[in-house]
Amino acid sequence: MPMLLFVLLAAVAEPESYERGKIVERLATMSDPSITYAYYLPSAYDPSARWPILYVFDPGKRGPFAAELFRDAAEAYGWIVVSSNDTSSSTDWPPNAKAINAMWPDAQRRFSVDTKRIYTAGMSGGAIMAWSLAKISKSVAGVIGCSGRLADDHDTDGIAFDWFGTAGIDDFNYSETRLIESKLAAAHATYRVKIVEGGHRWPSAAVMREAVEWMEWQAMRRGARVRDEAFIERMQQREIEAAKADAKRDPREERRAAEFESSAKQRTSRAVQQFATNDEELPATLIQALDIPRLKKIATGSNAQAHAARRVLELTRFQLRMLARELEQHGRVARAETVRSVAREIEP
Repeated sequence: MPMLLFVLLAAVAEPESYERGKIVERLATMSDPSITYAYYLPSAYDPSARWPILYVFDPGKRGPFAAELFRDAAEAYGWIVVSSNDTSSSTDWPPNAKAINAMWPDAQRRFSVDTKRIYTAGMSGGAIMAWSLAKISKSVAGVIGCSGRLADDHDTDGIAFDWFGTAGIDDFNYSETRLIESKLAAAHATYRVKIVEGGHRWPSAAVMREAVEWMEWQAMRRGARVRDEAFIERMQQREIEAAKADAKRDPREERRAAEFESSAKQRTSRAVQQFATNDEELPATLIQALDIPRLKKIATGSNAQAHAARRVLELTRFQLRMLARELEQHGRVARAETVRSVAREIEP
């Protein structure tokens, strides 16, 4: 992944009238007015003090939507939230780098930021951006990564930030999140994983508040925030409850489900790739090659293998949607609709 270029501006820009206590949907960056972001300043924001800041990267250019997920927590704990309107999982890397390079210094110039408490968050491709920004800039205290994955096998090397990761139990990046968890455990890093119901999507605002509270706790542990003993006790109790929930997992069942999922995903990728290059194949051929009827049958259960089957089906649907978009871009409209018809076999 190409390296991003960052300019850290410690000085706050000339005073401007910035709204507090509400999400402002579009603020153009000073260096490039075509790049915008949504922002939220807590009601108590005072530029004479320094405030934690959270950079948010949605994979679909939905800055206000992603900012809204953090609004409640930002108000409660006094965080500034800036959320990109230009980051996307379905585009090449350069436009994302352009958006991040403009937004990163702009927010720190406009707002009064505690440079020891800079955080990033993202979902799917946005989670990769949040992680990469933290690793490259070396000035991020913590990353909230939702339904993400590692960009390469060495992404966890030398980690210096805290990580709060989330994934849906039926999320096709569930196993990727578990991989990050295992690598961070091996590296003795500071991390927390929250598995939620559902598939590949942002978790609820309540879960995002948990993530912010966990980061507040880590800031207290590191001396970057004043200690609150009652808050710390509450967080410790939450960790105990999370550990009890983890203890109920059956490693053998999960291992068998992971092997089933890995094999099915490999078969899916091969089938989709072959179908993309062969105009003679019919939708029924692809449905059979993807093993959709059997996967749907397995997915009706409630055990680990059923969740694995739902993750495979979700990944398959995602791959088919991406293939249909690519075919359409190359003028193969009829073929694209054929692919979409197969995706509808998975979920109407």
